[in-house]
Amino acid sequence: MTERLLVQRLYERHIEQVLVTVGLALATVALFDGIWGTDPRFLTGPAWMESTTRIAGANVPNDRFIAILGALVVLAAIVLFLQRTRFGMIIRAGVENRSMVTALGIDVRNAFTLVFTIGGAAAGVGGVLASHYFGYVSPLLGQTLLIFAFIVTVIGGLGSLIGAAVASVLVAVLQQFANYYLWGTGDLAVVVLLAAVLLARPSGLLGRQ
Repeated sequence: MTERLLVQRLYERHIEQVLVTVGLALATVALFDGIWGTDPRFLTGPAWMESTTRIAGANVPNDRFIAILGALVVLAAIVLFLQRTRFGMIIRAGVENRSMVTALGIDVRNAFTLVFTIGGAAAGVGGVLASHYFGYVSPLLGQTLLIFAFIVTVIGGLGSLIGAAVASVLVAVLQQFANYYLWGTGDLAVVVLLAAVLLARPSGLLGRQ
């Protein structure tokens, strides 16, 4: 319904599309705050997820492996869908030249609706994984990750799924190393990386020029 009523009219107007979706996200968070309050609800997973595994001298929580596996499965599924299915080919063609695909008698609106649905489902999986990573759920949990999602998208390159995956690993590793070795300056290091990428390659690491 959201895609049909709001987003579908804005596919050719990217700035307005971002404003509408971000505004809707903020309004939804405010609605949830009003209904359930802002207090986080803490989670307790299975015992094996709470334990750790020792790798190269470091104790890694098992829930991190679940998060990594979940992310890889979602990435592989989306890549295979876009590369190997008819709908995936229609989506890629529609992004490249929507008017040409429409002229061939293909209604790309349904394909874009499917993209929005898949994106929502992937975000839901990400929310579940994030809740176990942080140990709680809260209406404000998504806002904590939203800015980093934008940064990863810009660094990886708009329209590049693999670029986003590479950038997410790069940003996460840089942030953690900077927090550990540079006195908690992880967020600053990520912003510096973003500025460097925009200056050297405005289209992103794997985005098209």
